[in-house]
Amino acid sequence: LRLTPSAFDGDRGTWGIVLAQTYFLRGDRERARIYADSARIAYEQLLATIPNDAQRRAFYALALALMGRKAEAEAEGERAVTLLPASQDNYIGSYLQHQLARIYALTGKQDKAMDQLESLLKMNYYLSPAWLRIDPNFAPLKSNPRFERLIAAK
Repeated sequence: LRLTPSAFDGDRGTWGIVLAQTYFLRGDRERARIYADSARIAYEQLLATIPNDAQRRAFYALALALMGRKAEAEAEGERAVTLLPASQDNYIGSYLQHQLARIYALTGKQDKAMDQLESLLKMNYYLSPAWLRIDPNFAPLKSNPRFERLIAAK
């Protein structure tokens, strides 16, 4: 929590999103929003010059979700996945889909999050039912029957 942007090679977007996620998981929603806004500003500047950078667009979407800007977050996350789908690049595309699932979980769209997760578990990707059981990013889904069935699998 004491790291400065210099620890991230001066990348204020990455610095902001890392701290936003950390504070969010610690339950400090106010600090999470502040750092998410810092990330949002940095990503907007980057995306103005490289609008088709799918990974940065996904992080921008995550920042918006952490700020509570749900509709914008979902639209940007979906755009990121469209820019580089898993069918085109299994490594990065799957990661983007993973981020979209997180965004949907944050915005309360449990069915959409589940659609993404079920699809990811069929791919050659590192997510597994065991991973999902312990990943705090998916804690909002724990009451969802689909999620419970998914994480019960071996």
